[in-house]
Amino acid sequence: MPALLRYVVKRMLIGIPIVLGVTIILFIATRAIPADPIVLLAGERVTRERIEELRRMWGLDQPLYMQYLIWLYNILHGNMGVSIVTKQPVFDLIMERLPYTLQLTVTSLLIAYAAGIPMGVYAALRRGSLGDYAAIGFSTFFYSMPSYWLGLMLMVVFGLYLRVLPISGAGGPEHLVLPVLSLSLPSIATVVRLVRAEMLEVLMEDYVRTAFAKGLPSRLVHLRHALRNALIPVTVLFFLQLPWLIGGAVVIETVFAWPGMGRLLYNAIIQLDYPVIQGIILIIAVLTVASNTLGDIILAALDPRIRLERGGE
Repeated sequence: MPALLRYVVKRMLIGIPIVLGVTIILFIATRAIPADPIVLLAGERVTRERIEELRRMWGLDQPLYMQYLIWLYNILHGNMGVSIVTKQPVFDLIMERLPYTLQLTVTSLLIAYAAGIPMGVYAALRRGSLGDYAAIGFSTFFYSMPSYWLGLMLMVVFGLYLRVLPISGAGGPEHLVLPVLSLSLPSIATVVRLVRAEMLEVLMEDYVRTAFAKGLPSRLVHLRHALRNALIPVTVLFFLQLPWLIGGAVVIETVFAWPGMGRLLYNAIIQLDYPVIQGIILIIAVLTVASNTLGDIILAALDPRIRLERGGE
């Protein structure tokens, strides 16, 4: 079996027990919430008999391990359950909100890399210049800034003071501006830091110095030799950041009242809607594992040393 194919199979097999472990932790964590969703659903004035009836209806009277096995069986058969609050299928609820979340996160990710890569390359090639210091200052400032605080500040400045952009809801492209900036600016900072560090490291390699010694044009060396190799870890980071952004969108969607999957998760946590909480977090977890696996596979495809070293482990 070729080294790359062996590495791919190995990474996919490793992902299966990881996802299974995530389902166990997720199920236990939701059940550990110190509140009863049936009491919240039925109200305080409902009789004890009615509460027990509702508990049996939703299967919450079963032992914990039995509830987990039933839930896992349903998940494997494509059934995420029914929302305790809205009585709608969880899958349908998520599919209604998922396009909004993908619109927000994918746009933020594309902007982050479209802006971050040129800034990182410029900072590395102009090391020690004013532009380099400006890029470092920008990345340090936004890298250390919580996205929710950034969102609130953007909302105050552009929505309340200047009144040039809407601060809540979904509609035209103008509604995307502030949420996308809140997610993309910290991501741009991450990309700038990584690209700059990788470019500086690659520029010190022997093959780059050899290319310069042969008299090759600087632009050709920078693009074909340095940037090409520096972008390998950046490419992997692209796939890792997508689930991170979806997880971070929970707060941003709540701040801007964006009707995405993150806001649905926030409301489900407030209402103790177990099936919705488990369904959304499971999707985020599976997407995280899949993105990590895909990133490792792409890294192995771009760097033969990875598949030769790890493929035989």
